[in-house]
Amino acid sequence: MLKPSKGPSSAALAVLLLIAVTTLWLPWLGDCLFYSKGEPREAIVAMSMLQSGDWVLPVSAGEMPYKPPMLAWLISIFAVVFNGGVVNEFVARMPSALAAIALVMATYFWARRHRSEEFALAAAMVLATSFEVFRAAEACRVDMVLTACMVGAIFMLQRLIDDPNTPRRWWRRVAVVLLLSGATLTKGPIGAFLPLLAVGIYVLILRKDKWLTIGKLALYGIASLLLPAVWYYAAYLQGGQAFLDLVWEENFGRLSGTMSYESHVNPFYYNFLTILSGMAPWTLLVILTAHIGWQHRSRPGAGAAMALTAALTVIIFYCIPASKRSVYLLPAYPFMAYGVAALVDLAAKSKSMFAFNRLVAALAVIAPVAVCVSAIVPFGKFSFTADHWWRWCLLFVPVMCGLAALITRDGCKGAAPGFACIWAILLCYNAAVMPAAVNPLSTKPMAEDLRREAAGHPIYTFGDIGPHPTYSIAYYLDNQMNIIQPADLDTLSPGALVIITDAADTTAVADTAAFTLRQLTPRLADTRRPAYLATRK
Repeated sequence: MLKPSKGPSSAALAVLLLIAVTTLWLPWLGDCLFYSKGEPREAIVAMSMLQSGDWVLPVSAGEMPYKPPMLAWLISIFAVVFNGGVVNEFVARMPSALAAIALVMATYFWARRHRSEEFALAAAMVLATSFEVFRAAEACRVDMVLTACMVGAIFMLQRLIDDPNTPRRWWRRVAVVLLLSGATLTKGPIGAFLPLLAVGIYVLILRKDKWLTIGKLALYGIASLLLPAVWYYAAYLQGGQAFLDLVWEENFGRLSGTMSYESHVNPFYYNFLTILSGMAPWTLLVILTAHIGWQHRSRPGAGAAMALTAALTVIIFYCIPASKRSVYLLPAYPFMAYGVAALVDLAAKSKSMFAFNRLVAALAVIAPVAVCVSAIVPFGKFSFTADHWWRWCLLFVPVMCGLAALITRDGCKGAAPGFACIWAILLCYNAAVMPAAVNPLSTKPMAEDLRREAAGHPIYTFGDIGPHPTYSIAYYLDNQMNIIQPADLDTLSPGALVIITDAADTTAVADTAAFTLRQLTPRLADTRRPAYLATRK
């Protein structure tokens, strides 16, 4: 096993990596408005916590939260500390971004313990620039916080197993319990079970004191459930049977395919297809250099064995439930990045790496030019306002990186040019392209118009059409939207507004002279389908 050097180069590489991943995500978190239902659904729970003072089971948008409260707690704390108690897009996404930064740095130090510093840097950069990790790092969703806790626990457990005499053992054991507890409080017991399963399989493969070690893993699992049990009990006292039914459906119902509604049902091969897109652009490099890896195959060391075991455990496990999403596989990405870094290490001087670098360098030049053209022509998809002129300047960063690689004599040799170009493309995308592309899809302007049209009258939506469809409007109305049943429409006062999605039955308002009905929008951010507005006369 290679030991990391303690010279200044180690610190310099770590600082360089930290700067690279921080600038990739953190400055741009507040630039994009919420434009789908997933992010405001999580953010509004934190908003409800701060408004009601209920940090156990707050009711938001008329319903109990679907997930345990860890993400909402973090958002609420960041809102209080950094934004005067107000939940905005920046603080709502901050837990995911900080978790992603911590995950990348932890992957770097873990890989450095098993291989060289340059290898560890490659693994960390592959992880940070993989499409699935890149987008999850800036989304107000539970997945990145969950992944950081799960993977961090695996790293710690492997260190304790491989090196029983490692310094600060008690600190590491406490960290394992807290990380597994955090994962459970983020998305349920699966957060603790899956890391322990992966490490347990790793132990069985090693065949060293395996049953004693398995027993210790079981103790970690039991200890990690103590803190979550306190919250589950408090939530049960508050939510009763309805809370238990929700917990059962979201955990066991989703795993067994017995949910009361279909949720992301996909065939078994979906996970393997989504890995191809989720690891982009590194999927292309794997295809180009797979033959080199095959020629230099050898018995895996401890790092490679843990990477292979953990990645396969996560991927195969999530083939079992009918509900499949690409973000479920996020805990496998640090370990797949380790494998890609091994290919980068082997193929750094090969023609395959040279070809990959030329492709990404060309993309770094062409993509920003295409964005500029699209913003200029009348039918373009992007627009930049005058006060955001500096975003145009950022488009030149990947262009310069790409030209430097293509024009200079040795610009496409080695692994560095590819990393630099991909990092520059993603930086440009976050800072300039994404806000211009997605902000027009947000419901924030619509919510502001509704607030003005209501003129102090209440705004309602139907509450009997399954999973709540108007989280984005509810968020931008500061969680002040009310829930009503169609049978109670006659009780509304004149001037009251009712938002109706196309999934609801409009008969109650369309067949009566007491309401005027009109289309509110042809594309609601939550459903991507039309929505209507009924006004009580």
